[in-house]
Amino acid sequence: MKLRALLLRLAEDLLIAGFVTMIAMVFGNVVLRYGFNSGITSSEELSRLIFVWLTFGGAFLVAKDGQHLGMTTIVTMLGRNGRWWCRLAVEALSLLCMAMLVTGCWQQAAINLDNHQPVTGVPVAVTYFAGLAGGVGIGALNLAALARLLTGRMAESELVVGAESEELAAFENQQAAEKRR
Repeated sequence: MKLRALLLRLAEDLLIAGFVTMIAMVFGNVVLRYGFNSGITSSEELSRLIFVWLTFGGAFLVAKDGQHLGMTTIVTMLGRNGRWWCRLAVEALSLLCMAMLVTGCWQQAAINLDNHQPVTGVPVAVTYFAGLAGGVGIGALNLAALARLLTGRMAESELVVGAESEELAAFENQQAAEKRR
């Protein structure tokens, strides 16, 4: 197995484990509070921390697959040059956003390295490391896509990236069903 595939599988497995852990802690805490008038004191802090990491980790995995919401219906109506310029704008603007995210998270992590959560004692900076990791990961994907786009190595089928909303897909399916009648 390639190193890249192994690392991606490890990231997916860590996100799944984090999700299961978060659900177990929150559910267990609810049962303990309402059933036994007690609770897990660190559950809220740890769940919040895991949720932040899940959000940025999930955003990276979705970006890797090019499945963030997009305006694919409009972009596909454009010619090849229009799709090329749209993809350039998307990657460049996303890279700019990731640069701002990484810069801000780096500054916040540095500020909060000595601040600790009141119950668990985990440094607050760990929360900002999630944004830092997600921003660096997505920024690397943007750089790779820009390099392929600008050197002409990106296939035409890759110029339209993103996923439409579920509502649009349902509407299109309904329209197709009505045409068949």
